[in-house]
Amino acid sequence: MSSKKVPSKTRRAYQFIESHRSEFSIQVMCRLLGVARAGYYTWLDHPVSDRAKEDARLLRLIRASFAASHGVYGAPRVLQDLRERGKACSRHRVTRLMR
Repeated sequence: MSSKKVPSKTRRAYQFIESHRSEFSIQVMCRLLGVARAGYYTWLDHPVSDRAKEDARLLRLIRASFAASHGVYGAPRVLQDLRERGKACSRHRVTRLMR
């Protein structure tokens, strides 16, 4: 099993298929949305990773810090804010999430 990251567009297609599977054929939706049916079934069997959950949690904190600074703080200052709150993360991770 590869640890390849599913692109956001593909993830949205899979979510759409999941929410409409009772109305339309999965095979037809996959073909029309340009995604692999096997990929959809793999996506169903594997919930969101721990790293993705932690990234989402950190992103909420980053957005709060950025908003509190009225959009002035960059990654180094946001990282300092997070560390002052006792959140451990790297400068590279904050930079990636702020992009």
